[in-house]
Amino acid sequence: MFDIEPVTLVFSFVLFGAFTVPFIYHSRKNSQKESRIFQQLSESASKLNSSIDTKESWRYEYALGLDSQKGILYYFQSTEEKAPTPYRLQDFKKVYVTKKNLEFQSGSNTKSVLDKVSLELTPKDSKTSPVTLELYDGEKYSDLMGETLIADKWAELLKKHLN
Repeated sequence: MFDIEPVTLVFSFVLFGAFTVPFIYHSRKNSQKESRIFQQLSESASKLNSSIDTKESWRYEYALGLDSQKGILYYFQSTEEKAPTPYRLQDFKKVYVTKKNLEFQSGSNTKSVLDKVSLELTPKDSKTSPVTLELYDGEKYSDLMGETLIADKWAELLKKHLN
């Protein structure tokens, strides 16, 4: 058995605390951001006498919420500093995922990089332009964090409510 000096023990705890405090701080800060986003979604829904039963957020800046009973989709992007936007699904006939790639050419090799991922809602009225809901923008973020999976999941969910 070996003995640990009290000074070494205290120093070890101080270093451990100094290492973990930033992670705890950022974790709490991000959970507060997420709860604020969900609170804004709920407030927007309550203004329309609606309640969100399915919701998802990512990057602590984006959120989607759905009231499946009333057929209302809520989209929120905190970078635009505005309230969540409601969309009545009865006004749309089709939803699909759009992906935009950038092509880079180096010598004889061409490399394709995903630049944008979004959901596009096609309205029933042909005079109205489609609604694009941004899920990922390559100019803002350097990597994907599951946005393609989120897009596919929500496209399937919305297709069920459109039919």
